[in-house]
Amino acid sequence: MRKGGGFIAFLLVFSLFHEFSHASDTIPLSCMNKKTLDIRVSHVIKGCEKTESSLGAGAISRSLIRPSDLDKQVAVRFKAAQGAAKKDGVTIYIVSGFRSLNRQQTLFDQAVRRYRSINEASKWVAPPLVSHHPWGVAIDVNYPDEPVGAGWLETHGSKFGLCRVFENEWWHFEPVIAPGWKCPPLVPDARYSKD
Repeated sequence: MRKGGGFIAFLLVFSLFHEFSHASDTIPLSCMNKKTLDIRVSHVIKGCEKTESSLGAGAISRSLIRPSDLDKQVAVRFKAAQGAAKKDGVTIYIVSGFRSLNRQQTLFDQAVRRYRSINEASKWVAPPLVSHHPWGVAIDVNYPDEPVGAGWLETHGSKFGLCRVFENEWWHFEPVIAPGWKCPPLVPDARYSKD
């Protein structure tokens, strides 16, 4: 046996006779029942059942390749939240999720005309290369007429890994945490977007 091989063999035998916990079997994983939309917490090693969709075990960041639709896991998180809201008698819906770079540029240009400055417009509509909408990881909920539903999501969204992120936009949510974690403090506006 090579140097150090005896120690490795000891560890292997030791782990067979003693319960050995790996970090990954303690990381919670939220799973949504596809029919009832109920949430169950598993862990990353066990995973979700075939009848469930994973909400993921962490924040959802943008992919390396620019998408053409809303991130699938963001959509699952929202669907789970929507089901829970419905059980509470509240309606929530996505008004705007994924936006192409061209659509985001159009919205930004309109905001610049409306607010008469790039800085002021950027408080309300992020430029295309800053906004998280073209990455499929931002959703606008119940805008502009139904803040009650968005308020429900602000209160309960952390369970699903969805957080309101801007002080000035009650309708804007992003998957910046793992389901069940605490949402971070709000930032003033879209100029404070983080990658």
